[in-house]
Amino acid sequence: MDHKADTATNASNVTERGPRWGMREALFAWLASTLIGTFAFLAVLSIGGFSPQVPGRPGGYIGRTVGQVANGDELANDAIPVVWQMATLIPGWVALLGVSWFVAGVLGHDRRGWDIGRTLSDIPMGIASGLFLQVPVMIMIGIIMQAILGDFTPSGRALTLIDAAAESPVSIIAVVLAVAVGAPIVEELFYRGIVQGALVERFGWVGVLIASAIFGAVHLSVIEFFPLTVAGLAFGLLAYGTGRLLPAIVAHMTFNAFTLAVLFGSALA
Repeated sequence: MDHKADTATNASNVTERGPRWGMREALFAWLASTLIGTFAFLAVLSIGGFSPQVPGRPGGYIGRTVGQVANGDELANDAIPVVWQMATLIPGWVALLGVSWFVAGVLGHDRRGWDIGRTLSDIPMGIASGLFLQVPVMIMIGIIMQAILGDFTPSGRALTLIDAAAESPVSIIAVVLAVAVGAPIVEELFYRGIVQGALVERFGWVGVLIASAIFGAVHLSVIEFFPLTVAGLAFGLLAYGTGRLLPAIVAHMTFNAFTLAVLFGSALA
């Protein structure tokens, strides 16, 4: 059977399966995830009596202590513990994938795009891609951004989190599980499996670029937008080129784990 016949057969199969789930499901899911994640965070703050204010790194903690002494208050760190911060991510993740799945069923859309794959070569491919993305790609991007913007802090939120987590082995494990395992799996299923799949079906390879920009934008950081968009592009190309999510998931895990290793190494040194 020639290529045209294969294409016609595939098109026929897609038609029989119905329209693919995509941006409508993603929008509903993202909104639900944001609301539920925020509610979970506020609920933990309320139940635990924690402060929503997370001091900046590192002077904020000194300022908080000085303020407590000046007011005659008991010295205490009421910032939300790192383990609980990581735990509050789970409801949002469940909503992100669960609402997508539910809305697709309501709309009668086909839930294709979550082909993880079982090819063992995907694992070394993903590891190599994640490491290459860090060294030299992110190093080069950092040099370029520094030349344009001058000295800047890549991620104040990340540095604050790492400083707090480094005080406890349990906190370190929680951060690693959330950032290097949970987030890559959920984000690849959502941004590459649903969002990119829908955009590629409509715009071709340009959909990979659009999905990458969306991935960079949703992290809500101007400084991190370009590096994260480049990372999203790398993950997207892996998914697009192989037709499977496992290479992108492993690359994303490797990328995040490398970042954590560097940050924890600096904090614990």
